[in-house]
Amino acid sequence: MQSTADGLWRLALKPATPEPPKNKTSVMRRMGFATLLMVASVFLSRMVGFIREMVIAAQQGATGATDAYFAAFTLPDMLNYFLAGGTLTITFIPLFSEYLARGDEDGGWDLFSTVATGTGSLLLLATLFGLWTAPWLVPLLTPGFDAEQLELCVRMTRIVMPGMICFGIGGLLQATLLARERFAHVAAIPIVYNLMIIAGGVVLGPWVGIEGFAWGALAGSVIGPLLIPVWASRGQLRYSPRFNFRSKGFVRYLKLALPLMIGVSLISLDEWFLKYFGSELDKGTISWLNNARRLMLVPVAIVGQAAGQAAMPFLSRLWSEGRTDEMAQTLTSAVRSVLFYAVLAATALAALAQPVVFVAFHRGEFTAEDASGTAVLLACFCAGIASWSVQGLVARGFYARHDTLRPMLLGTTVAALSLPLYAWLGQTMGGPGLALASCAGITLNTLTLIFFFRRWCAPINIGAIAGTLAAALACGLPAGAAAWGLVQYLSQHLSLESTWQGTIILVVSAAAFGAISLGLAFAMKRDELAFLKRIIARVTRRKAAAP
Repeated sequence: MQSTADGLWRLALKPATPEPPKNKTSVMRRMGFATLLMVASVFLSRMVGFIREMVIAAQQGATGATDAYFAAFTLPDMLNYFLAGGTLTITFIPLFSEYLARGDEDGGWDLFSTVATGTGSLLLLATLFGLWTAPWLVPLLTPGFDAEQLELCVRMTRIVMPGMICFGIGGLLQATLLARERFAHVAAIPIVYNLMIIAGGVVLGPWVGIEGFAWGALAGSVIGPLLIPVWASRGQLRYSPRFNFRSKGFVRYLKLALPLMIGVSLISLDEWFLKYFGSELDKGTISWLNNARRLMLVPVAIVGQAAGQAAMPFLSRLWSEGRTDEMAQTLTSAVRSVLFYAVLAATALAALAQPVVFVAFHRGEFTAEDASGTAVLLACFCAGIASWSVQGLVARGFYARHDTLRPMLLGTTVAALSLPLYAWLGQTMGGPGLALASCAGITLNTLTLIFFFRRWCAPINIGAIAGTLAAALACGLPAGAAAWGLVQYLSQHLSLESTWQGTIILVVSAAAFGAISLGLAFAMKRDELAFLKRIIARVTRRKAAAP
């Protein structure tokens, strides 16, 4: 079967002729185009987010104040998670897609009005609750903070708290755009959000210090997640305040959303666990963990998150149309492609952790000691990149089938089992122990989802996925070992503490990794490289045709 990556690049290099929507190749090509667009968006967003972290590190370093800033998002994120969070897009897309599939767009917008009214009311009440209770709740979430850190964290928590209303309502609007396969505006949202955080820190920083980044986050939540989808939906948005909570559509939505609201998963708890247990370690540990985790999530977002966002509407449509076998084949193909590139990214980032961190963060107030500590944590986090990338796809396989209860139960169970591991490894190994606990937890979560999806939902091809994993390791491990050795050798002659010398080490070592890993992949004739072969063939034909 044609892989997701192959379909993606077929369309990118040569637009396909429109085909009937029932055609499997048409679905794969449309999903491939959507994936390509989301990959580009996530890449740009992560690069801007990367610059955001660089600006924070250079301006503030890794201190108790930066720990307080990163921890300030915990309470709003928790309230948003339990009241709305990912449930809006995850549960609303399949329902809205059903209305569109049967030509009842009015019914879809009626459901939107009811959900938006109820969700908006809850988020408003939660915001007021969070603003009032922050002085009592923040100390419970950061037990290791001293009085000065707590005071600063409470102030910044109150600054960013109203933003969760924008994320909640904006997320619902984004779901309607994704259900209609309109990805461009959704792709711009995280980029704008990150740019506003940077602007807030740079413009307001000289007057209010690190709180400027918090004000930037609030402004970004208004302009990005809320106003962009409102503008994108102009002329089509049909909203009227509606409290028809007994309607059939809303009852179905509630049945899907409640398990996700009530249950918890390691996807969200991981960051909360790291901040909670990290607050009990040395000052700056939360900042090190945050910077390392953000770097680790760059390939996760580019490879896994983009594919998951693009795949969700198509998987939902296939399920709604009763094409379950095709849905299973599509999901298997997507998991294999994501897994292959995620493993290569993990081995590369682990091998290049030192030059990556030094080039990215070692400037201003971020010392060489901070960079070295962050690099160790990054190398530990890399063990979970493949699991982070794949779990989002498999979870969306459940959600596309309108099944949120069972993945919630699985996720809650895994989170409960993982909690003692965070506590134990954090106490015995410090920051590296927390990073390794994160990897172990997310790997258990991913394997559990795959096992039970195959048992309960659809026969995804485990053998093919295992073969892809073995091939990716065969390509990535030798390349990673060579790149790491090259980093050690060049570090004896060039200084990582010099930005331009560190860049040379990074570029040369990364080039070596790419040449070796891709060379092995081409020698194995991996299907995942079909798009590269097409690019090479196209360039070769152009050169041959040139006079």
